[in-house]
Amino acid sequence: MMVRLAIALIFVSLAVTGGGIESHSVDYARPVAIEIANTGEEDFTRVSDLFGNACGVGDRPSFAANAQDGNAPSESLGGDVPAARVLEDPYPSFNGVAVDPQSDLLALSDTNRKSVLVYDRKSHSSNGEETPPLKHVIGPKTLLGFVAGVAFNPPEQEIFAVNNDIEDSMMVFSYADSGNVKPKRILAIPHGAWGISLSHRRQEFSLSIQDGSTNAVVTYPFRAQRFDPPTRVLHGRQTGLADPHGIFVDDAHGELIVTNWGSWNITLGRYTTTSRAKIEMPGGSFREPSIAVYPENAAGDSKPLRVIQGPNTRLAWPSGIDVDTAREEILVANNGDDSILFFKRTDAGNVAPVRVIKGTRTGINRPISVAIDKKNDELWVANFGDHTAVVFDLKASGNAKPKRILRNAPKGTPASGFGNPITIAYDSRRDELLVPN
Repeated sequence: MMVRLAIALIFVSLAVTGGGIESHSVDYARPVAIEIANTGEEDFTRVSDLFGNACGVGDRPSFAANAQDGNAPSESLGGDVPAARVLEDPYPSFNGVAVDPQSDLLALSDTNRKSVLVYDRKSHSSNGEETPPLKHVIGPKTLLGFVAGVAFNPPEQEIFAVNNDIEDSMMVFSYADSGNVKPKRILAIPHGAWGISLSHRRQEFSLSIQDGSTNAVVTYPFRAQRFDPPTRVLHGRQTGLADPHGIFVDDAHGELIVTNWGSWNITLGRYTTTSRAKIEMPGGSFREPSIAVYPENAAGDSKPLRVIQGPNTRLAWPSGIDVDTAREEILVANNGDDSILFFKRTDAGNVAPVRVIKGTRTGINRPISVAIDKKNDELWVANFGDHTAVVFDLKASGNAKPKRILRNAPKGTPASGFGNPITIAYDSRRDELLVPN
């Protein structure tokens, strides 16, 4: 019997005000922020409207308002039609993580409910209960969507939050913000931004652009907003950038460090800067994952200074990174292997990690980001595979137990694993839904 697959292309967005799911049509073919930037429009309200439309947020009627009763469908055709049933995770899913030890604050981005949660650094779950945040930035006014990278700017008491995938924007909030608040600043950025790292010495921040047709690192001044262009763009065949995710600007050594998942593709005619310069390098390939190191001011099609790559490295979907400058180590959230890898900062080639945290006692489950707390000698790990973030002693190794566990849902709550699903398929033989992310 032939298996029949019914396929539908959709974008699923959780409605934070109505609690339902909305379906929106979005043009994936162009980097929205860059196209907007070229219009020359500089009205903040207009920017908010455009990004609000792009990420499917705004004040809309609740689906429940259209239902005649618990089972009967609305008599009207089209419009807001209630779903027959909904498969959703009602809890946040951690992605990016950042720590400000001077203020005892921890920030975690949430891709599922489209929010940023701020916790007391010392808070944890004692008996499997949910850990309440101090602040929860969430709602349509925030413009947060599939938010990935997050970073603290302690001198200005600011939190940077980077929208990945379709929203093409970065928002800045104050430490005091909570709830459905407007950001202090919004910046239009290239499509597919993921990680962020701040250089306080240079007063600038860098973003990894992991979109398969871009593969770049873009750098902006701290105060960049609206349609300000990047001051530098690292991009090209020689850079070795291939689906870059984690990024760290090492002020102490004047270096830029980037993790790569390995997929590389350049589409003829795509634009990566506001100059609309065309990229004349079509084609693509699948490469081994890597960690690439560049000079901190690398731009254009610059080669890396050194690359960690090969089977001995154990790299598998290397995601967020941080650098322990005191111990001269690079720390990597190794998403594909449920582990945290430690390399010497000066490592190159097909080298084995000097230390690994992995095992059943660690609580590491699809780690997506890491953050070092130098003041308290701790390492934070954000898990995407369940509803937790775990913290270790910075010298931990092997199958170590975490010092504390922070939960955004009660212990044992299943996680859907949704990572912005945009396609579903129905397998009629097995009566199953297939949801790639």
